[in-house]
Amino acid sequence: MAAADLILNDTLQITDAQGFPKNLELNKEYSFEKEKRRLYRLPPARVFLAHNKNGVWDYRGEALITELNIFPLESKTTGKFKAVKIYSDEHRKVMNENMQPAA
Repeated sequence: MAAADLILNDTLQITDAQGFPKNLELNKEYSFEKEKRRLYRLPPARVFLAHNKNGVWDYRGEALITELNIFPLESKTTGKFKAVKIYSDEHRKVMNENMQPAA
């Protein structure tokens, strides 16, 4: 794998299986695991937090990555995050209408 295979992300989008919490709470730390080698913005910068539901991203808020582990041989990334902002239903609606990844 080449260094070009490191994916840079401004959004932590995760499924239930990858660690999206059932009850998202502010400032509570959660674990996640993603396939491939990924690099996220680190504190004090925030990342967008999206719940991936069958390929549709539900933007839920903003998070700080508190721990990041990249496993180059296994081609996976694990880490921890804290939600620092949870969007209102109105904010989520606007984000979800305008921020979906290109198909």
